Amino acid sequence: MGSGMSEGELIFRPYAPGDERAINDAFNEVFGLERPLDEWLWKYPPEPGGRPIMLALQDDELLAVYGGLPARLQVDGRTWSAVQIVDVLSTPAARRRLARRGVWVRTVEEFFQVFGESGRYPLLYGFPGRRALRLGVLQLGYDALEPQTIGYLRRARGAARSDLGRLLYRAELARDWEPRLDVLWRRVRPWYPVAMVRDAERSTRRLAGRPRVRYHRFLVTPRISDQPVAFAAFRTDGKRCQWVDLVWDHGHPGALALLSRLGARLAEQTAIEGEEMWLNGDPAAVARLESLGFTCCDEPNGLVLVARSFSPSLDVTSFDGRIYLTMADADLV
Repeated sequence: MGSGMSEGELIFRPYAPGDERAINDAFNEVFGLERPLDEWLWKYPPEPGGRPIMLALQDDELLAVYGGLPARLQVDGRTWSAVQIVDVLSTPAARRRLARRGVWVRTVEEFFQVFGESGRYPLLYGFPGRRALRLGVLQLGYDALEPQTIGYLRRARGAARSDLGRLLYRAELARDWEPRLDVLWRRVRPWYPVAMVRDAERSTRRLAGRPRVRYHRFLVTPRISDQPVAFAAFRTDGKRCQWVDLVWDHGHPGALALLSRLGARLAEQTAIEGEEMWLNGDPAAVARLESLGFTCCDEPNGLVLVARSFSPSLDVTSFDGRIYLTMADADLV
């Protein structure tokens, strides 16, 4: 797979089995982390046709990595194959090269050709910070869509407001493989015209089996029915209880009130500072959560969403202000 293009002693090629240790070691060296290899293997499971990762090498030494995670994006009723760009780096060895064009930029361009222009993933998206955004706009076309600011909500511990509407609903723990999420997604997808597909397959991939990380996942149903009307996932091992994911039937505001109650209780039991979440593209949910004690703030890390399309049938400018985002759409929690 891939062009196997070389220029002198530089080789650009997609990931091959056995590369994972070198990739993970380079990630830890560049970012000063200690990510275990099993975390990498969970994050990048095998994919039909190979994992979407491009490498630059020189005499078998790794110089740069541009890696992504497959996703499915719903856009006005049509589902597209997408890839979220996540682990991006160049090693000290690459930065020592006196090349006219940076090794990292050329690695990205090769990724675009092999995985984007080929039609395998018509959409690429990611969440760069300020520095990466500047470079991406200048050299990589990150401004095809006006960078989307991330809606960020926070609630201090003990600041939750009560809503008796929650008493009409009940919550239960969701399983690793939860087929009722397929039912829920079919029910709620009209409220999320531009969103990553949030069905059972996606939840299993994103929220199950992660080494050393536990997500608290809840399905909500009315007390008089077994039909799911909301789902949320929380993470509680940091200073704040993080709402990792959320979908809900907008005809059931009490279901969101019950999830708010659950989040507040988790924060009281585990978190020092309270709760936080990303929430874009759902003004009804934002208004409802504000009435329950949340406050809208600037995203603390300065992250934005960028997207680039490789299909003439997919206009990313149509995402502007419409795309639904939660923390589960990134790889940060």
